[in-house]
Amino acid sequence: MEPVLFYRAEQGCAFGNIVALEWLCQPYRLSRLDEGARPAPALLAGRRTIRNCRAILRHLGARRGHLLGYRAGTPERARLDEMMHFLNTEMLAEQPRMDAACARLDGLLREREWLDGNKRTVADANFVALGRWAERYAGLDTRRYPHLRRHLHELCGDPAVYFADAIEQQRPAVSSGRFMGHVSLSELEERLAA
Repeated sequence: MEPVLFYRAEQGCAFGNIVALEWLCQPYRLSRLDEGARPAPALLAGRRTIRNCRAILRHLGARRGHLLGYRAGTPERARLDEMMHFLNTEMLAEQPRMDAACARLDGLLREREWLDGNKRTVADANFVALGRWAERYAGLDTRRYPHLRRHLHELCGDPAVYFADAIEQQRPAVSSGRFMGHVSLSELEERLAA
């Protein structure tokens, strides 16, 4: 059976997971959870449950021939892991650290199309989730960082990001990937019990 991402609503880190799933263009399902139903986000992949946004993104980065990531043990994978760690610690930090992180990212994006420098990766999916959150809830003013702002706005125009936003807001959503619909916890009981 295709993987299932368990998520909760509104600006959670699962937003980046949904974007990455869309970019992979492989079949998947979603399961929206109520508060306290079970830990989220979590990805049910086969009989394995992966918890934590970064671990889920790392798993997704290894799928489909490393379309959104790199093979373990390579310098590219090490750089991607460093970028993911940087995003998750500095973009969610207090204002001075977040501002310093944005200045660093702005410099990187001056001459790059993607955070990685080579291709679109799970770091870009993570960045769009964190950047949107920081703009809305942490007072990030992207006008101070023109290259970061460009990248964030280009990502926000991506069909996968439109889809993830519609899913979070519970609006009608059109997948550009291979979304196979929502599934309830009761429908997954057998898989979850294994």
